[in-house]
Amino acid sequence: MYDVVIIGAGPYGISLAAHAAAHKLNYKLLGYPMDFWKNQMPQNMFIRTPHDFCSFADAHDELSIERYAEATGTELVTPLPRPIFVDYAMWFAREAGVEFTPELVTSVTLRNDIYLIETETGERLSSRNVIIATGVEHYKYVPDLLRRLPDRLVSHTLGYTDFGQYAGQRVAVIGSGQSAWEAAALLHNEGSSVELLYRRASAHYAGSREAEIEIREMGEVFYQLPLAQKQEEWGQSPGSVAHFLRPYVEGKIPETGGVQVVRAQASEDTVILTLSDGTTREVDHVISASGFRINLDRVPFLGEDVRSWIEREEGYPSFPRLNAAFESSQRGLYFAGPLSSHSHGPTFRFILGLKKTSRSIMASLTAAEANKLEQDNACTG
Repeated sequence: MYDVVIIGAGPYGISLAAHAAAHKLNYKLLGYPMDFWKNQMPQNMFIRTPHDFCSFADAHDELSIERYAEATGTELVTPLPRPIFVDYAMWFAREAGVEFTPELVTSVTLRNDIYLIETETGERLSSRNVIIATGVEHYKYVPDLLRRLPDRLVSHTLGYTDFGQYAGQRVAVIGSGQSAWEAAALLHNEGSSVELLYRRASAHYAGSREAEIEIREMGEVFYQLPLAQKQEEWGQSPGSVAHFLRPYVEGKIPETGGVQVVRAQASEDTVILTLSDGTTREVDHVISASGFRINLDRVPFLGEDVRSWIEREEGYPSFPRLNAAFESSQRGLYFAGPLSSHSHGPTFRFILGLKKTSRSIMASLTAAEANKLEQDNACTG
């Protein structure tokens, strides 16, 4: 019987495990360590967040990325290369005493207030608490118009570590956000004939230290804000591009803004795209940089019996309604990361929310364990 099982071994899961270890909780961390960052994204690109905002969260605020740099002799730069971020994550885990169990969870059910967790290897665990700390991998979105194309002709940006397979091919990248610019830049470097197509009139470049500080500070107060102020920040994350990607695209890659794809037709081994301006494009492959649609009902391992008991945010049924400690209406079931971003705000779509999440959930868990111990002592006394 575990005190807590943490599902997801990315930045949120690792930070929560570091806190659990520091508080002497009997925990299990399940998931492939940093898989999204290592195996689902191109490694020759960068972390969008400035490097001095990339620290994970430990109980004593000691294992910062600056300390990692000193200990390993690593030079920190902004933008930070993804391999350095991954290496920092693994250093942090070692220093914090985090233990990984690199297995995916296949089911979470509930029986008599105890969570039953099963993994892909058939291991079965019991826990009084569960934290779902998975990222966005379950929520990738491809518009219906493109989803009707054969799989060989269309793909989502998620899952590529490089684009070498498209060297010499004509590729349309559809989208106006960070992943679209990254994909286009890397395709161009691989020798693809690539064009960016998007609905905006022009690219929206964003991101600054001031903006990062504002987003991080918002996470500390968002839960208590009046409804009207919260509504301004709700919804899916708007598409924007970090300034450091500008020189990789502008003047190198054709861009057509202010258009939509109104028809996508497969023709033998190519796709013919009809745009809203009446023009067409014939390409060998379409990459949809259409982002993610967060939705609790798309978490594959969460059983219907558990999901049906979780209260949703009013008017936003794809999100669980969470309390101040990130706990759902189902006692002992917590959410960290993207699924908490409606109750607690946009900070928690990013690693900027690590400290607040870890601190809040651990305070709740340790208080619950203290109450249980007190009750047990009263019974035995």
